[in-house]
Amino acid sequence: MDQNYQSNANNGPVAGGPGSYQQPAQPHPVVINQLENKKDGLAVCSLVVGIFSVIFCWGLVIPLILSLIGLITGIVSLVRTNQHTGLALAGVILSAIGLVLCVAIVLLLFMAV
Repeated sequence: MDQNYQSNANNGPVAGGPGSYQQPAQPHPVVINQLENKKDGLAVCSLVVGIFSVIFCWGLVIPLILSLIGLITGIVSLVRTNQHTGLALAGVILSAIGLVLCVAIVLLLFMAV
C-alpha cells in the first residue's frame, strides 16, 4: 500500500500527504418532532366558540350553550394534549367570560321584569 494513503473508517481511503485536505465528517440530520407543532382541532373549536359566545352574550340561550361547548372542548383539549396550548387556553378563558356575561345579562333582565 502506498504511504500517501491512509485508511479512514468513515470515508474510505483518503490522501494523507502534506497539503492534502481531509473532508470533515458530515453532521447527522436533526429530527424535529412534528407532532408537537400540530394544531389541535378541539383547541381551535374552543377558541372560535368562545369568541362567538362573547360576541352574542346579549342573547339568552345561544351564548349559554356556546359557552358550555367552548369550555368543554377547551378543557378536553388541554387534558388530552397534556400541554397548555395558547389556543385551548384562550378558548377556555373566552368561553368563561362569555358564560359570566351571559349569566349576568340574564340575571339583569329577570331583575328588571
